[in-house]
Amino acid sequence: MGKRYTNPEKTTAAQKVIRRIGLWCFVFLLLFTAAYGANNRIEVSEYVCQSGDLSYSFDGFRIVHLSDLHSKTFIQDNAGIMRKIREQNPDIIVMTGDMIDCSNHTDIPASEKFIRQASEIAPVYYVFGNHENLIDKSEIEPFKAAVRECGAILLENERVQISSRTGQTISLIGMDDSSLQANLLGKLAEESGDDFQILLAHEPQYFEENYVSAGVDLVLCGHAHGGQFRIPFTHKGIWAPDQGFFPEKTEGCLRDSATGAEMIISRGLGNSAFPFRAFNHPEIVCVTLRVSG
Repeated sequence: MGKRYTNPEKTTAAQKVIRRIGLWCFVFLLLFTAAYGANNRIEVSEYVCQSGDLSYSFDGFRIVHLSDLHSKTFIQDNAGIMRKIREQNPDIIVMTGDMIDCSNHTDIPASEKFIRQASEIAPVYYVFGNHENLIDKSEIEPFKAAVRECGAILLENERVQISSRTGQTISLIGMDDSSLQANLLGKLAEESGDDFQILLAHEPQYFEENYVSAGVDLVLCGHAHGGQFRIPFTHKGIWAPDQGFFPEKTEGCLRDSATGAEMIISRGLGNSAFPFRAFNHPEIVCVTLRVSG
């Protein structure tokens, strides 16, 4: 039987191909893990809002702020995110729009389930964003009914008062996304009188022009998705709807120096036109009200 010889050049070439495949598989796995984490590892951001106009009976009042779910369902049927919300011990939960997605992954039952689960933790107040307003009327009207059946309060350009145990009140103003530039906000703010006023509005870019001029104390909003793709270590987003590239209002707390009004922007929970985030985890915002002075 003759000896079998192996061509060393062919062996070396095959090994190189195998190494390249292994390297690309490793890179793909690394990128997939990072992308999965960026889109599913939920961060909790804590803010303290201090005001001398706040009644002492609301000192320590906690608000969980959620936005831009876009019909997303988190792992274990939302069990993890609901646990995180519950851990914040919220007095109320507010949702500032785009809990539904109107694109090719619209899933109204998923949005209804999320709202129902949140309503079991604390009272929910909800305003519509641009996506809810793009859903066909034949679908959005039953959704409104389902939201109310879940126990959530849908605010459509209206004001409600929240009372403390001792009878003091704060005013919660909820503006539909289609009415953010209307004079109605100023009228609702005037009706609030001496109450501390919290505005729920989907879009942040109207802060100085509309929200501050109306005289509200605190604005909670979303819409910008944290800039979707964020530059590491800079807290700078790449792009946001209605603000374009390198937007200024994508996350965190902004303060108007003249009036003291503050706006807290949620990075949101889900995705829409862009199917994933980068360096930008889904966010639960928790705001604690404190009496200053």
